Amino acid sequence: MGWETGLYVFAVVLLAASLQGITGAGMMILSVPPLLVALPATVVVPSMVLVFLPLGLAQLIQLHRDVDWRRLAILFVSSALMVPFGAMVLKEVDTVTLQRGIGALMIVLVLLLHIKPGPPYAREAPACAAVGLIAGFLAASTTVAGPPLVLLGLKQLWEPAVFRATAIAYFFSISAFSLPFYWEMDLLTPVTGQFSLYGLPAVAVGYFTATWLRARVSVAAFRRLATAVVVIGALSAVLF
Repeated sequence: MGWETGLYVFAVVLLAASLQGITGAGMMILSVPPLLVALPATVVVPSMVLVFLPLGLAQLIQLHRDVDWRRLAILFVSSALMVPFGAMVLKEVDTVTLQRGIGALMIVLVLLLHIKPGPPYAREAPACAAVGLIAGFLAASTTVAGPPLVLLGLKQLWEPAVFRATAIAYFFSISAFSLPFYWEMDLLTPVTGQFSLYGLPAVAVGYFTATWLRARVSVAAFRRLATAVVVIGALSAVLF
């Protein structure tokens, strides 16, 4: 990986980590599409998991009192069933097909996040399990497990603090669970290590940048910017 690519990784991860620090979600869906323009998915996906884990752990320690452990358990157990299949897809599907597939998926997921989810389900546990299956596959194959979980939280009217903490706990746990499968499939390579050298400082700077931005930029404005970046990055991944 050249220094130009490294600086590009730093800039993308910095923007994504800033969004994560402001809203509690969005790091993967914002960072993956533009990174796929410069690097293959087999590098981007495991590298972003490595880069996210320190930020996720810091946020989990800070917010652990608000985690809904029952919901988290259902989501994690069902997701864990699909992680091996997601990692297999990441390993076996060729880079161009996977890049275009992830780009198209990002566009669909962004559109879904703007659809009103309707009234809550009367029985939440089966819905959590179903969402966990989808999110687990997406987490291992694309790292982008957030949108299904966000849609569920919106539909079930989860209290914001509980939703944010539970989502962060889920992202951290399923990311950590994916690492052994990436290792077994030889997806953790020297290039992912180089990626982390640029990405980890960006996460640290993004964390403090978010603290500064929270008092100066509205979440709505930042979300609009983030959505635009995701769509542009996804279109680039599909078309180039």
